[in-house]
Amino acid sequence: MRSRSDILTTGVAALVLFPGFAFSFVLSWLVGTSRSDELLLAASVSLTLTNVVGNAIEANSVAEMGRLIGRGTPPGKAVLRSYARRIFLFALATCVAVGLPLTVVYAFRRTDPYEFAALAGVMLLMALVGGVSSAFSGLNIAHGRVALPISLQSLRTVVPIVLVLAWPTAPLFVYAAGFVLGELVRLTILYRTSRRLPSSTEAADIPTRGLVWQSASALTAQSGPVTDRIFLARSPVGSLSSYEMADKLFFAAAQVVNLGLVVRRLSRWARLPSYEYAAGRAMFRKDFGILLAVNVAVGLVGSGVCLLASTFDFLPSPWLQGLRWGAILFLSMPFSLCISCGGRMLIIARRQRLLVWFAATFAVLNALADWLFFVLFGPIGIPIATALVRLVSAVLYLIVVTRLLPSIIGSDLPPADPVENEAATAYVDAESTSGDRA
Repeated sequence: MRSRSDILTTGVAALVLFPGFAFSFVLSWLVGTSRSDELLLAASVSLTLTNVVGNAIEANSVAEMGRLIGRGTPPGKAVLRSYARRIFLFALATCVAVGLPLTVVYAFRRTDPYEFAALAGVMLLMALVGGVSSAFSGLNIAHGRVALPISLQSLRTVVPIVLVLAWPTAPLFVYAAGFVLGELVRLTILYRTSRRLPSSTEAADIPTRGLVWQSASALTAQSGPVTDRIFLARSPVGSLSSYEMADKLFFAAAQVVNLGLVVRRLSRWARLPSYEYAAGRAMFRKDFGILLAVNVAVGLVGSGVCLLASTFDFLPSPWLQGLRWGAILFLSMPFSLCISCGGRMLIIARRQRLLVWFAATFAVLNALADWLFFVLFGPIGIPIATALVRLVSAVLYLIVVTRLLPSIIGSDLPPADPVENEAATAYVDAESTSGDRA
């Protein structure tokens, strides 16, 4: 039964990701390169915040709400309203602190900076609404309802694609409004669904103090790809295109596995504080073993397919190089899994500050590795450096999570009664003594 659910959610994840990858191609094809560049740049501000802040909110929601569900006290309506209000304020503060400066920086290089700023401002509404959507998405995932939140992610780009196909000459603000409309529809469905989920009268607020650390960690981690592009900007023509192609191939596979397999297991992991130690440890080891095996298989198959495709001489030279680089990145799939799962476990353990230290350390390691391998091997040294840094990161995450796991499992269970423990020990000793005498 579980394997069928894995196949179902993986299939849903693959379908959900397709509109996002297709949108830029459809947009540039129908509305023209100049107009598509303007909209995609404005959208990049909002999408950056959505990927960073939205993912942090969803991860926090799954961890904290899953903990409450594990205790048998799922959050009630009043608690959810309070949580949604604080999430909205957090998303608003992030849009102002991060989104506005990015918009200003990008606007200075545009032909009409004021029009671009207005366009980006409309797009920022998507990130604002998306923050609240992520909270209710996390609630559904914490209850084990995974397929719906995953499938609704496609609304972010399905609505704009429909608008582009129906009205290719529309003002760019129409397409920007389509992004916001899609996110509003997603929020409405998730909110209405959450009202039918089990609840309790538990009045304790859902913690949000770790969100700043999670978001800071995700933003710091973005420096890795930026550093990669800085080195490749001085490389021969086609190097950046090859890098983007390899990165998109790897990202697509990693996202399908993450949405299809990892997210399904998050609700169980979030309840580890309510598990007995032996049961929790066995469950986590089994889940992680399955995920690791799948990632190893996907990595090997993906690497092999990329190497095979790189022998097709009729493909453009940057494509061939991108496929070879993709083969290298695919070998790091298991390491990427360890990093992703390790980060989730730190959130469940409420040790989000460690995420920032990890992200900063890996950013420095990535810069040093980029420099070293770029000098030694040229442009191909960048994907090699990325794969090796992921290996080091995975090892460090495994060490930390292995040490933290015993303190996570069963941490919400009531302490054992010392009188009962003493009586049980005395009984076992007495039985052992009588057995020896016999």
